[in-house]
This record gives sequence, C-alpha cells and structure tokens, in this order.
Amino acid sequence: MATLCGRMRTMHGACGVETRARAHGGDCRTAVVLVGEYELRKGGVDDDDDDVGGRGAKRVGGTSVFGVRFARTHDDDEGGDDGDDDGGGARGVIFERLGRVECSSAVFEAKWSPRGETDDRAVVADAAGGLSLIRVVDNDSAPTVRVEHVLRVGDVGGDGLGMVTCVDWSASGAFAASASDGSFRLLCEREGGIDVVETFEGAHDLEMWAIAFDRTRRDVVYTGADDCALKVWDARDTTRASAMNRKTHGAGVTCVVPSPHDDHIIATGSYDDYVRLWDCRRIATPLSECNVGGGAWRARWHRSRRALACAAMGGGAVLLDAANDALTAVYTYDDHESIVYGADWVSAPNDNENNNNSSGNGEEGGDKNNHDDDVLVTCSFYDNDVRCWKPPRRTTTT
Repeated sequence: MATLCGRMRTMHGACGVETRARAHGGDCRTAVVLVGEYELRKGGVDDDDDDVGGRGAKRVGGTSVFGVRFARTHDDDEGGDDGDDDGGGARGVIFERLGRVECSSAVFEAKWSPRGETDDRAVVADAAGGLSLIRVVDNDSAPTVRVEHVLRVGDVGGDGLGMVTCVDWSASGAFAASASDGSFRLLCEREGGIDVVETFEGAHDLEMWAIAFDRTRRDVVYTGADDCALKVWDARDTTRASAMNRKTHGAGVTCVVPSPHDDHIIATGSYDDYVRLWDCRRIATPLSECNVGGGAWRARWHRSRRALACAAMGGGAVLLDAANDALTAVYTYDDHESIVYGADWVSAPNDNENNNNSSGNGEEGGDKNNHDDDVLVTCSFYDNDVRCWKPPRRTTTT
C-alpha cells in the first residue's frame, strides 16, 4: 500500500506535474514541483477575446508551486497538509506549498529548463496561445522559493481555438510548442524575448497534444495528435514528416517522451489506454505496449533507471517497469477521486552522492537500486487534488 506524504488543493483543475530537484544545503534537499491549472469558467466574460466559442465562457488557470523536502532527521518533519509521516526511518518527507503564478489563461503544461542547476526557469504553455517564462528563486535561509514572471510571447497557438497544448525545451535552448489546430512551432530565446523560428502548418489533421525534442539530435522533433499519428520531423524541412505511424495507436496520441537512458528509445501514451515503447529508428511497430487502464495522458521517465510514471486518467497513476525494452505495470495508485492528469517522480537524495548531480531532468545520478526512496507527485483534475506519496517497497526493477 502506498504511503501518503502530503496532500494539497489547487485553485483550479490540476492538469500536469513537473518536478525538479534542488539543493538547499545542510539537513535537507527539496524538489520543486510545478502543477498546471485549468478551468473552463462559464459566464461573466467581458473581453470578447476570452470568449470560448461565443458561449460566454473563459479558460482560467495558473501554475502552483509545491515543494517535496527530504529531511535527514525527523526534527524537521512537520508534514504537509493532511499528510502522514513517511515511516522511512532516518529521513522524513515534507510536502509544502511554496507559491503560485497567475497566468492570463489556463495552463496545459510546464517544463523546466534542461540546463539543470545553471538555469532556474521554466516555460509554461497556456490556452490563450502563449508561452511564458517563469523563474523559481531559492531562498538561501529556508526551504522556500520566490516565483517571478520573466516574459510572455503570444500567438503561438495557431488558428481555431488557438491553444498551446504542449511544450518542450531542448538542451540547445530551443522551444517546441504544439497547437490545437494541428500545427507546431519551433522558437528560440533571444535577448529580451522569444521568437518563432519555424512554423509547421498542417502537421496533423486534428488537435496536437504531444511534442518533444530528440535528446541527442537537435534537429529531430516528435509529435502526436488526435489523428492517431506519431510523427518524426526534421526541423530543417517544414513540408513533411520524415517518418510516421498512423496504424498502431487506436486513439489520439497524447504524449511522446524520449528516454533519458537510451538514445533511440521513446515512449508514447494514447487515449486508447496504452503506453508504448518505440525504437525511433524504426517506428513501424512498437517494441512493447502495456494497457494502463485509462487514457495515458502524460508519462515521465525515472531519472536514473528504466521506469515510467503514467497519468492514466480514469486508470489512476500507474508505475511501469521498462527494463529490457519491455513494459510491465508494477503498481497502480488509485486513491485519487477524479481523473489523473499529472504524474512525476521525485527521487530522494542519496547521502553519498555529489550534490551537484541533482537535476530531475533525466541526468544519471543517485542510487539506481534504492527504489525504497522513490516519491511521486500526482494530480487529479475535477477535485483540484495534488498528492505526494511513496509507492510500496520493491515495486520496480532495474
């Protein structure tokens, strides 16, 4: 049985989780967690630009910031709201609210900078067609943060509903943003702003939900959409995809996540309830697939071993082992009372590891075999619920 470490509520529907490990020195380490918020609010719209479909509705939201703090002693273990002691002996887990960023519209997703501890910013995708940069600044004297809005660029969401549905940030500094009209854009940061470099119109026939850069090839981009297609793009050719698969997914492709452990492995999620592993050099047939009991809205790789956490909507939060390119569901967290839209890992620090190797963006580090220290943050939508929990011992393998 999972151990609940803490529980919080967001102001609006909780629809995505992104974690990042950060150092606070001394006796504890804190992971900072971003949770996107989305609500379609009916009535009371004064600005025609915010009117959704002429129905007097408006998409509202923001980004909540939470912390998962690992203390070496229980002296500092006051626990989070509605949280339980983790029962882990010498180290406690504290789940706490650190702040919130108001946004001009509902937020679909946030992504931390891939530069790790050298860059304390995240990019946020919103339903009004914009990307925003925010900065999360450490407080040197306490495990708290200050959240600052850096800049926002609009007109990235394409035609129709004009929403930015997914965003990725490459190690080279480029951004990729998918739009609800089936297009996507590549952008770069310049002094004082973010500029669109290339626009891929008509990339998919229906709404796009997924976009990701290849981890090693800077010109390769993966996309997925409601047309059931997984596509591979060369960023230098805006006219057509270099490879695609339209036959395997039985419903819309909702996420694409390249492995941080194997250069040629990617995972996809779909509304057809399956998570799949692929060799990106040959996407005619998946290497493995696993039914997670609900639409696989988002999936996140463990930072130091071949495992995935999946937000499986009505199926709860599902942990999958991905060793030897074979997917196996090893645990389902079904305590959420609404559809699960976000799940990400928070790995406890290894007391013997180098503190400089603490990024949660996929870098190798920590004790690969110390599964008992795994902590996850998951969120569910309609009840605005964010939970921090520890899975049962030995639920995954290397």
